[in-house]
Amino acid sequence: MHASTGTIRLYRPDPTTLTESKRYGRATYSVYPATSTRIHIAVCGDVDAVNGRSLGQYVERHTGTSRQMVLDLRAVDFFGTAGFTALYYISVHCTRRDVDWMLVGGPPVRRMLRICDTSHELPMCADIDSASARLERLALSHRRVATAG
Repeated sequence: MHASTGTIRLYRPDPTTLTESKRYGRATYSVYPATSTRIHIAVCGDVDAVNGRSLGQYVERHTGTSRQMVLDLRAVDFFGTAGFTALYYISVHCTRRDVDWMLVGGPPVRRMLRICDTSHELPMCADIDSASARLERLALSHRRVATAG
């Protein structure tokens, strides 16, 4: 009997999933391209122990297509400690993959970050416009460093 062989996609998402939505527990995750170099991942519903890990995995699966990401958690109704853990996982992943990212959160997310992220390590922004502006400045500074080197 022969073992089946095939290709396994590592760190690069399937291009056909560039605009997909998935439901995990009581949350829905959606991704779409915001610009040619940036993706927007939006989450709505509850991020808790049931789906916190899947949030990190979802972001990991989709960050191979771009150098920047906005993680939009404004439509999150409940944000538990598993969600906070997922944010730190996302932060480490984006640092390792050289992906600039910004986080926009509603009241439940901001409340959790006030309690758990007292040193303000996570890149929280007030709204989508300020997140986009900060990412534009980061992209500009990366281009300056690349041309100076």
